[in-house]
Amino acid sequence: MNGRGWGERGFAMIAVLSVMIVLTVLSLLVLHVTGKEVRLGGVRRLGAQSIYLAEGGGNAGRAAMMAFLNQNPVDPNQVWFRVHDTLTEAILDTWYAAGNPASQDAFALFNYLEVDGQRFTLTTSAATHWQTFYTDWSQPYTHRKLVAGTNGNTPSESVACTPSAAAAMVGTPPTNTLGPGTYRATVAVCRRLAAHPSDPVQPQRYIQRLAQGVYEFFYSYMVVSDGETDPTSRRRVVLTEDFSIIVQRQTFAQFALFTHVHTTPSGGAIWFTSRTSFDGPVHTNGEFRFAFFPKFSDRVTSAGCTNAACTNSDRDYAWFNNNGSSIRRQSNENVVSGVRRDAPVQFDSTPLVYTDDNDNAPANFTRGAARITIPPSSYNQRAISIGVDPADTTPNTWTSSQWNTAIRNVVPELANNSSSVPNAIYVPVVDANSNGASDANEALAGGVYVQGNLNSLTFSLAGPTNNLAVYTFVMGSQTVTMTVDRAAGTTTINNTCWNPEASCTQSGTRTFQGVPKGWQGDPTSNTNSTMIWVQGNVAGTSASQGLSGTLEEKEQVTLAASGRIDIVNHLRYEDPPNVADPTDNPLNVLGLYSSDNDIRITTAAPNDLIIHAVLMAGRPGARDCYTMACPSVNVDQYNTGSPRGIVQLIGGMIEEEYGAFGTFDPNTGNPVTGYGRDFKFDRRFARGILPPFFPTTSKFELAEGSSRLAGVKPVWRESTP
Repeated sequence: MNGRGWGERGFAMIAVLSVMIVLTVLSLLVLHVTGKEVRLGGVRRLGAQSIYLAEGGGNAGRAAMMAFLNQNPVDPNQVWFRVHDTLTEAILDTWYAAGNPASQDAFALFNYLEVDGQRFTLTTSAATHWQTFYTDWSQPYTHRKLVAGTNGNTPSESVACTPSAAAAMVGTPPTNTLGPGTYRATVAVCRRLAAHPSDPVQPQRYIQRLAQGVYEFFYSYMVVSDGETDPTSRRRVVLTEDFSIIVQRQTFAQFALFTHVHTTPSGGAIWFTSRTSFDGPVHTNGEFRFAFFPKFSDRVTSAGCTNAACTNSDRDYAWFNNNGSSIRRQSNENVVSGVRRDAPVQFDSTPLVYTDDNDNAPANFTRGAARITIPPSSYNQRAISIGVDPADTTPNTWTSSQWNTAIRNVVPELANNSSSVPNAIYVPVVDANSNGASDANEALAGGVYVQGNLNSLTFSLAGPTNNLAVYTFVMGSQTVTMTVDRAAGTTTINNTCWNPEASCTQSGTRTFQGVPKGWQGDPTSNTNSTMIWVQGNVAGTSASQGLSGTLEEKEQVTLAASGRIDIVNHLRYEDPPNVADPTDNPLNVLGLYSSDNDIRITTAAPNDLIIHAVLMAGRPGARDCYTMACPSVNVDQYNTGSPRGIVQLIGGMIEEEYGAFGTFDPNTGNPVTGYGRDFKFDRRFARGILPPFFPTTSKFELAEGSSRLAGVKPVWRESTP
């Protein structure tokens, strides 16, 4: 009994010990698993952080590439970016290599892109398939965050910029700190064969020529980014996508005001005064003159030239009124005995109160900037109006006989010879049946061509919902009313003289296929355009004859003339832009261009005249305006009568010399005669909404291509580092 009790107690103790052992083992297992999970959680956390770092590095590399290529989605016209002045059309033509892709160097362009005043010196050739850059956020520049990597042709372009080539192309990028860890990012840019965006018949190329002075470069990119919080948790993200960029001449429509020589055509001084305000970029190739405190919202630049060749070395002067005793100084403002007398200033909260402007912040004024001129290869608006391809430069050297022949070839009623073209208003038409008549339902062959002085042109609206654009042309006894229906793609012409060579025996109304956009070769481009050329003046025999009216909301028009253009009344858009809203992009836009004469506001124009347009008088750099009078935008009889209020301009003004608008008291700044100026830049111009075939400058710029870089989400992949 006693032995059996000890045995039972022994078994019980063994059972208890067994349970304790099991519990201990289970506890140890729980502790082991818990520790393993903790360690695994830490690894996962570090891995997740590394993925985020890699993704952040990829986005940083893509952002640096967008800055380098000026593809900013918010504002593509940054003052810290420019295409260097040494790039010429001849250089672009060399890269284009007559359209032979085997000879095209798609990367030489990168050496001409200047960011924060810095350029690359890459060694590239037609054999270069790709170029890499490394993201380096320690660079001492605000926007330039790329350093040059390597380039070559292995891997080949069919493989380069794909994830399979990431390991071969990543190189040795520098380490960048981000949050709790680091990243290293390589940006690879690869050339890409692509079709012409508007002419698919042409072969695929790395560089396509779109028009005179306009080229599109096609690329793919790959950003390889390695992120890590410690060496055991490194992760890699690869971003890829196609894109293209366009290299084109800058338009003169980029300025609220541009003058080639900042004097009157007679050589007299003309001043920015307190009544002057410019909401947009302002530039002169000469020297500005400031009286009191004119207001500017944007950059103000002067080249400081004092002769036609701009050979003077002292190009950093400006003139100041100095209480009526004008002075020329190497300064941005005129301060005498600690008192600020004259200066370009920024706007304040009381723009119409002039007495409190002496303490306004200084304007963004730069003296000694680059000179800007018009190149010989800028658009030939006369040729485009009769349907010539804008890329065709042969009309630039045509003789009078050749012009006569070309015009007659697109006007069925005119005989096909080289005789002088009769003065009349013409709408070029394709004579499909060769019957010598502009028949209804035939296709338009160009825009509108006027031979001789046009007395008046009036824009207006028609249709049940004002959805039709009406242009009324008057030349002596001939009246042409052109009604454009953009939705239907038709143009209706009522003409009192279809056949000027036959004593105007034909008149009436005919509807044609197409719209008067000038060059008709590409049916998908310029669908809202109207191109008008006047070989003479747009002005009548009285001050009330000239240009006026309201431009329909879908119209995009360039009116170009060899002679003077007179503005006789308000010139408005049906849908004017809100200049303060960067997202407001109505379609209607108007460009006025007199290549060799003035644009003039006549005495018939009302007080507080409203003009919605960009106006350009002359060809900056084409003649010596220091020794001869040159074209300007001006007010007829500006120095007589009483003040006429303000010219309220939404658009821009470009002129060879600074035309006078009015006069002021040099002691008080108060108006005496004529108009003041309230110019607001149409910022749609910076977003690519421009008058068709408006003159271009001698400088180049980058624009968004047919395959966008900004706003297009790249393909995201995780890869093995």
